Amino acid sequence: MPDRSELDPSQFCEDSLRNFILLTLPLLSLQREMLKIVKNAIEDGSSVKPTERFAVSELQALMMIVDRSRTLRSLIDEDLEKSVEDACKEIFPKMASASIQFIEAQDRVLAGIFEALKKLRSAKKASNHSSKKGAD
Repeated sequence: MPDRSELDPSQFCEDSLRNFILLTLPLLSLQREMLKIVKNAIEDGSSVKPTERFAVSELQALMMIVDRSRTLRSLIDEDLEKSVEDACKEIFPKMASASIQFIEAQDRVLAGIFEALKKLRSAKKASNHSSKKGAD
């Protein structure tokens, strides 16, 4: 096995790039699989409802802590909690839809990066084989 000091600097850069690509491809695959899991969880309405209820409950608890006597809430709106709950029910489906679109955009970008890295790895592998044949 040749010593690293004997290697051509350009060969060392190519090896480093190849190693980086080999480490990156599994990470990109994992990220794409995780995006699918998150997308499926968002599309499943039963998993969005608990998050919606949690957010409304937390907001109501915060209002009860900040305004125990209801003086501020009464000044704003007598049914502020109901208004907030209705707004959350309207907003959460829109947020879920936007999240799905964002996940799909990320997936497209990751697919492009993944394919580009695979092509680069294949090109490096092909150039290494042809340079080894020329040296023989």
